[in-house]
Amino acid sequence: MKLIKIILMMILFTAEMLLSQNQIPYGVIGSGAGKVSGTTNIINFTIGEAFVGKVSSSNNITSMGFWNIYQQDVLTSVEGEETLPIKYKLEQNYPNPFNPSTVIKYAVAERNNVVIKIYNIAGEEIVTLVNEEKDRGWYEIKFNSNGLASGIYLCRMQAGNYVSIKKMMLLK
Repeated sequence: MKLIKIILMMILFTAEMLLSQNQIPYGVIGSGAGKVSGTTNIINFTIGEAFVGKVSSSNNITSMGFWNIYQQDVLTSVEGEETLPIKYKLEQNYPNPFNPSTVIKYAVAERNNVVIKIYNIAGEEIVTLVNEEKDRGWYEIKFNSNGLASGIYLCRMQAGNYVSIKKMMLLK
């Protein structure tokens, strides 16, 4: 009979522990807390924690700790108008090496006559891609290499006093 009472008491205590809904009120632990803030971050903490708080900058927010489940929000892009170039630039073509075509991007800093030509490795002109006045902005042109042999070609851009040459490789 004594054994039955002990087993019954163990079952009741176990059931009470499993079915109870314990919670820790925020004010109990929050008595040893603080807040530190600066121009770029704010940290809320409770004494005894390794790190708790929210750290933010212009492109991300990080919250972690006992009261904050770790979370990080990262700004991946900003929609807005495309900025205009402040200097002339001929970018490397892509893909490079290419077959049969490639894209050439370039920037025009101010309204000017732009000339883009393709030359073979011997310096002979193959084709003129652009020869016109362009407004300030970003441009791209597709170069198709039909009828050309594999090898190295040069892309030359001239706009006013600006001159740039990029090496392109055609593989067939």
